[in-house]
Amino acid sequence: MNLFRPIGLDWFTKGFWKIAEPYGNPPDTIDQYLGVPDKEWHSRILDPVQQYGEVEFIDGIYYIPLKIGSGEYTQKAITFDTFLKMDFDLIVATYLRHDEPYAKLVQEYMPKATYIRHIGDTGVLPTHTRNVLAAIKTPMPDTNCLTYHPEHHVDYSYSAPVNHNVVKSFLTHIRFMPDYRYFLIYEKALPDFTFKMHGIDERDSVIQSCLMPQAIKDSAFVWHVKHTGCGGFIPRQALACGRPCIVKKHYCDEWYTLEGDLYEDSVNCIDLDLGTPNQNIEKIRFFSEPDRHREMCRNTAEKFRKDVDFDKEAQKIKEWINNLLKR
Repeated sequence: MNLFRPIGLDWFTKGFWKIAEPYGNPPDTIDQYLGVPDKEWHSRILDPVQQYGEVEFIDGIYYIPLKIGSGEYTQKAITFDTFLKMDFDLIVATYLRHDEPYAKLVQEYMPKATYIRHIGDTGVLPTHTRNVLAAIKTPMPDTNCLTYHPEHHVDYSYSAPVNHNVVKSFLTHIRFMPDYRYFLIYEKALPDFTFKMHGIDERDSVIQSCLMPQAIKDSAFVWHVKHTGCGGFIPRQALACGRPCIVKKHYCDEWYTLEGDLYEDSVNCIDLDLGTPNQNIEKIRFFSEPDRHREMCRNTAEKFRKDVDFDKEAQKIKEWINNLLKR
C-alpha cells in the first residue's frame, strides 16, 4: 500500500485539518505540519539530524526523506488539489478532532473509500464510522474494532543498563499535571538519584526523536505517573528497552490503556499504588542496587517480548484491512 499525509495550507482552510485548533491555530504550528518545502523549510521545520536528503517533488507528490532512529523513511505528502485527482481505498483519521471532518471528506470527495478512525490515546468513541483501529482497550460497542499495540522502531531494544540511579520523565507539561507533586516528593526523598524532566518547556528540554532510544537506555527507571492513563509510546518503548517504569497502575484501568496488561509490580515496574511513599522509596532503592537492577532490566525486556508480538498483530491488521477492502 501507499500511505500519504496532507501537506499545504488548503487542508487547513477547507476545514480538514484541526490539529492546531486547541492552540488557537498559530501559523507556526500549521506551518510545522502542513508547510510546503522550499529553500527555508528545512531550517524552519525539521531538525537537521532528522532529515537526511533533499525533498523531491514528482508527479504532484512530495517525497520527504527522514531519519527514524537509525533507519530511513520517506514520507509521501500531497496537497488537497492532488488528493482530489487520486483514488483512495482507505481514509484514516488519526486525531480526535478529525473524526467529523474526515467523514465529510470521504462523503463529499472520496465516496468509494472506506473511512477508518484510529484511536491512540483517548477513550472518546467515534461517531462517524464503525471501523476502528484502537491502541487502547476502551469498549467500542457497535463498531468493527481491532485492538493492537503500535509498533516502535527497532532501536527500542534491550541493552544492559549503565546507570542505576537515574529517573527520567518524558511527559510533556508534567509540571501542570496533578501528579507532578509525586515527582517532587520522590526527587526530594532520593537525593542520591538524578531526576530528569524531558518534554516541551520542561526543565531538561526536549529529546529529539532520533535520540530517544538512547535517552531511555541511559535511564534506570522511566517515570510515567500520568492521571490520564499510563499509556502511550513512551512506556512501551521503555519496557522494550528493558527499563522498568514507575507508574500508578490504576490509572491504566481507569482509562482502559493497554499498558495495564503489561505491568507487573517488582518485575517490570514499580507500582506506586501498592505502597506508601516511604515503602515505594525503599523499593526504588532496593531495585536500584546494580546486580538487582540489571536483573530487573533483563526481566522487563523479556516480559515485553513475550507479551507483545508485533508480527502477529501486523498480520491481524492486514487481515482486518483486507476484509474492509472486500466490502
